[in-house]
Amino acid sequence: MLDVLFFCEGTYPYVSGGVSSWIHQLITGMPHLKFGILYLATSENAEREMKYKLPPNLVHMVEFYLYDFVDFPRATSGSSVQAWEDVGPFLRGLFRGDGEGFPKAYNAVCGEHGLPALSYKDLTSSKGSWDLLVDVYQNNFKQASFSDFFWSWRYAHYPLYKLFAADIPKARVYHAVTTGWCGLLGAIAARRFGRPLLLTEHGLYVNERRIEISQADWIFVDAPKQGQLEIGLGTFKELWINLFTGLGKVTYQEADHIFTLFEGNLKLQVEYGAPAERIQIIPNGVNIEALSNPPGRALVHDASRFRVGFVGRVVPIKDVKTLIKAARIVAQNVPDVEFYLCGPYDEDPDYHAECLTLVDALGLGHVIRFTGPVDVKTYYPCFDVQVLTSISEGQPLVILEGFCSGLPCVASDVGACREMINGRGAEDEALGPAGLVTWVGNPRQTAEAILKLYREPSLRQRMGQAGQERVKRYYDQKQLLESYAQIYQMAAAQSGRDRVRAGR
Repeated sequence: MLDVLFFCEGTYPYVSGGVSSWIHQLITGMPHLKFGILYLATSENAEREMKYKLPPNLVHMVEFYLYDFVDFPRATSGSSVQAWEDVGPFLRGLFRGDGEGFPKAYNAVCGEHGLPALSYKDLTSSKGSWDLLVDVYQNNFKQASFSDFFWSWRYAHYPLYKLFAADIPKARVYHAVTTGWCGLLGAIAARRFGRPLLLTEHGLYVNERRIEISQADWIFVDAPKQGQLEIGLGTFKELWINLFTGLGKVTYQEADHIFTLFEGNLKLQVEYGAPAERIQIIPNGVNIEALSNPPGRALVHDASRFRVGFVGRVVPIKDVKTLIKAARIVAQNVPDVEFYLCGPYDEDPDYHAECLTLVDALGLGHVIRFTGPVDVKTYYPCFDVQVLTSISEGQPLVILEGFCSGLPCVASDVGACREMINGRGAEDEALGPAGLVTWVGNPRQTAEAILKLYREPSLRQRMGQAGQERVKRYYDQKQLLESYAQIYQMAAAQSGRDRVRAGR
């Protein structure tokens, strides 16, 4: 039996980034525990490349494909009529962004001994599924084409039905790193085996999906009715957003313990349905010694050049285009400025191509360099300023990593960026700011912050020193590992009877 099984989607070990680095930290930092990964992918045929060398105590890894067709066996026990009465309220609720009714739905779909009372064919192709679908359409979506509604529903809910029948390894503790599909699978595992479910959210999955869905061009948008100037997100984008909102509520209600990185996230989790009494704040941590003493420097020191660094994936949620536009303003005022964008760009090739086109259009080919994946430890000491222009974040590890090298940060006001830069609480704030906070999507303000640090070297030095002291006091990796080691020990000692008594 595994000690801890992580549920991952779009993260470790195939995608680099803050969440993946955090998972790798926990696994490598607790060599006495046996870890497993259940990775959710869209399809077996989707291209994936390992981004991490798997630690020896990661002893089990399995993939689950959300959209590959599987012909599950039809159930041989249970009453389908009763099952539909139990599962119907849950499925109807998801269309409204409600997670109520999951316990009954779980019992109806999974039945005894893991045998579904309703098979995949029952859930998608039976008279009961048709009646439910027509009822939901007539009561909620009559303004839309039924054909469009049918196919949107089928594509959105297929993974949900598959997950109920997923083959999940046994573990003493289950740990989901997001809500959504991962959270639902964690809730299913916790009920199936009577073991505790932990949830750690870095950013809020619901918010990030809302941003992605609102910008998605693959989801059909209704044409505006006569006399309407706009229609908002449209029926089918709302359907997707409500689905993930409902799954988030299921995860919150089913999780035995919920962890977040900062106070702002905690408040939003409560707004989205998380019980406040189950939430605990555990900040991210970094290996200060390794980052303060890197193996070398990637660039030769040149005092005549002012170097600005961005560390992260080249994807829309990082809003790299705002950084590029800010770079143009800075380049007009600073001779020999260089911008280094350090991170993978293969996750969203179209967005990377758009960024390259923007660089060319603004005449910044000699200013901006996309490095691709690199050993960032060797780049931080080469920069004068670090910039983060994200439109959504949790508690970015890259800011803490930069602090270790005395690097001040210019960051958009999302997630925990403000409190990381300015401090949390009187004692922390007394250290002074470690950078400047800007509005989201504001190239000019971002550029002005960079220029201020360029023109005031003494301010840059003070802010760098404040960041170094802040990360030593409040964001040491040792504190993170000690906290989760205790959590895993406590959760592993919990029995299935404890979970039943807790009413979950």
